Order: sequence, then C-alpha cells, then structure tokens
Amino acid sequence: MAADMSGWPGRVIVRIVLLSRWAMVPLFLGLAFALALLVVAFAARLWAFALQIFSLSETAVIMELLNLIDLVLVGGLMVIVIQSGYENFVEQIDRRQAPESPAWMMRISFFELKLKLFASLMAISGITLLKALMRLETDVSETQVRWLMAASVLFLAAYAVLAFTERFAGTSRRAE
Repeated sequence: MAADMSGWPGRVIVRIVLLSRWAMVPLFLGLAFALALLVVAFAARLWAFALQIFSLSETAVIMELLNLIDLVLVGGLMVIVIQSGYENFVEQIDRRQAPESPAWMMRISFFELKLKLFASLMAISGITLLKALMRLETDVSETQVRWLMAASVLFLAAYAVLAFTERFAGTSRRAE
C-alpha cells in the first residue's frame, strides 16, 4: 500500500505534464485567426494597390509588390508554425482524417522545420532590407540600414550554424 501512495504523486505529475500540451491549442487557434486577418490585410492592400497602379511611380510599384511579398512570406511562416507546431507539441494529425493535409507535413523532420523557419525569416529580413535601401534617400537612415544588414547577416550565420551542427550530429549518429 505504501508503494501505491508513493507512486500516485508521480503519476499525477506526469498526467498534468502530458495534459499541459493542450494549453497550446488556443495559441494555435489564435494564430489561425491571425492568419485570416492577414489574408484580409493582404486583400485590402492588393485592392488599394490596384486602384492606384496608374498613378504610382516605378519605385512605388516595386515597394507595393515587396509589401505584398512580405505579407505572403509571413503567412507562409504562420502556416508552418501552426501546422507543424500542433503536430510537434499537441498531437499527430491522422492523415486518413485529414487528406487535404500537405504531403510535406508527413515527411518533415524537426531539423527541416527549423531550416524552413530560418529560410522564411531570412527572406522576410532580405525584403525588409531591400525596402529600406529603396527608401534610403527619403526616410530611412544609414544606421537603420546597417542594423537591417546586421540582422540579415545574423540570420544567415545562424542558418549556417544550424545546418553545420545538424550535419555534424547526423554524421556522428551514423558513425555510432
């Protein structure tokens, strides 16, 4: 009987820890709602762009296109975080019950997920830097551009370190 009493607190703690993953569900649902808002923002921006297309300069057209691309990249990043986050932290998605689920979700590793996230962040950072460079003569300071360049280099370095460590870890796992 004493063994049962000493074991139940451990089982309760494990049960609480395992159930705590469900606290992530409202966060993923919130991101899904935010993604819907992003779609609305994209549509509004696209509509406004279409209405002024003939009065915009070439530079302004490029800036608007970069803004739209930026929104698309953020949306893609959100989809990756929502779907893979749910699958990694809450529960596996049964592919038989979700045939519309993308094929990449079934075969993506945690390392590949990190690479996709870093690639998205680097693309967003690159577009932000490009937009700043285009506005350099009007309303962006050289200091701001330097910080954006530093952030881009930092993302690139982190991406390289991540790829290197995964390759090194993969090589040592195969050697064992």
